[in-house]
Amino acid sequence: MVTKYTSPNKSYRLFKLLPILFLIILVSGFGDYQGNLFTRAILAGLCFSIVGDFLLLFPSQFKSGLFSFLTGHVWYMVGFLSGDWSIPILPTIIIIILIIGMVSQLYPTAGKLKKPVLVYITVIAGMGITAFGRLEAFQSTPAMIGAIGATLFMVSDGILGWNKFKKPFHLAEGIILITYYSGQWMIGYSSIC
Repeated sequence: MVTKYTSPNKSYRLFKLLPILFLIILVSGFGDYQGNLFTRAILAGLCFSIVGDFLLLFPSQFKSGLFSFLTGHVWYMVGFLSGDWSIPILPTIIIIILIIGMVSQLYPTAGKLKKPVLVYITVIAGMGITAFGRLEAFQSTPAMIGAIGATLFMVSDGILGWNKFKKPFHLAEGIILITYYSGQWMIGYSSIC
């Protein structure tokens, strides 16, 4: 995160990819990705995430990066829906209310990206709801870690959207990176713990 503010065009580009790369290595090394759909799906989501991270280093590739993360979220949803699953009523209501508020703020200012942003917000909300559904069904520590990770990821993307389409602020990138990496690590860790 520090490199973003000190040398954004050199070290930042290298170090931005390393945490997710290490997480991919960790999950593929310690997770049962051959016999467990949840671990396989999370690993696939992480792979699409690192591609998205790379693409977002280049402003001209924003749409491609968005699509890569969208695909990663779909894989996370596949993982969270694997095994037992139960409808998480209260988290679903809260997430829908927050998403409606976010759409009402970002949609008018998203310009040519209105439809992609709407689709992306809907999919990340689905990712959060499925994570809490897994927690509702399993009531386990790994499921709780995954749900917290999904929440942090939603917070990260919400701040990213606000910063890009509504009102930029100086500390946004730092907050985005902290919540993003924390969220990804918790989602990844939930597949191996």
